[in-house]
Amino acid sequence: MPMIGFGTFQVSTEQDIYATIDAAFSAGYRFIDSAQDPGYNNEHHIGKVLKELLPKHNLKREEIFITTKLMVENQGYEKAEKSILESLQKLQTDYVDLLLIHFPGCNRNDPNDPRNPVARREKEKKLRSIGVSNYEISHLEELLGHATVLPAVNQCEYHPYYYTKDLVKYCESKDIHFQAYSSFGSECKKEALLSDPKIAALAKKYGTNVTNFLLAWALSQGISVLPRSRNPAHVKENLKALDIKVSPEDIEAARADNQTKFMWDPTKF
Repeated sequence: MPMIGFGTFQVSTEQDIYATIDAAFSAGYRFIDSAQDPGYNNEHHIGKVLKELLPKHNLKREEIFITTKLMVENQGYEKAEKSILESLQKLQTDYVDLLLIHFPGCNRNDPNDPRNPVARREKEKKLRSIGVSNYEISHLEELLGHATVLPAVNQCEYHPYYYTKDLVKYCESKDIHFQAYSSFGSECKKEALLSDPKIAALAKKYGTNVTNFLLAWALSQGISVLPRSRNPAHVKENLKALDIKVSPEDIEAARADNQTKFMWDPTKF
């Protein structure tokens, strides 16, 4: 799995999917991240445009890494199986490289609903690899207590304003790759990170811009990232983060004193 993937959250029109994936392939991306959720609503567009873009860029399906995520409403064996087959049909592929259980809750249930742990225990096997998303240590401990196939990946919100070092270390100890989403913060709150004077000063120290510093901040910890942009120039620019190595001291220095989670909170499940 490449260390930088192309995120497609809220990139939901066929025109935008075509333009952004075309730009991503031109820049060198070989990893596309999608999901079943309405916030993505693009698996069918991705499947359609790949039929044109793979030959255009002289690529084969096996050279592209595709992730999709199981929507909470589709947890449980029978529903998962049905939705996975539908995702494969939409993506026009025989397999996905990675399927993530998108959230530890079941169908937005109350946190104390007994169906939550039951749903987490039923899984789909017909995939290249499986993993989880938004899982806290408590969810992982529960999972590892009964799983016969261990999660390959745990994809979570992660940036200097939400520096969950204990979770990262736990994943490392269990050979679960930790992957970051929302490296720039959420769509409505990203200015908090992008305009932070401390982060701007650190970016200047490394001779780069704030967005590339934020990506490099995670990459330098061995954490893969999923930036998204509809701007072809930004799509290409983001790959330069691979060339930046942030020191352990500056990784700690970037951490915000007041930690803030911008996206949905799985700690209540």
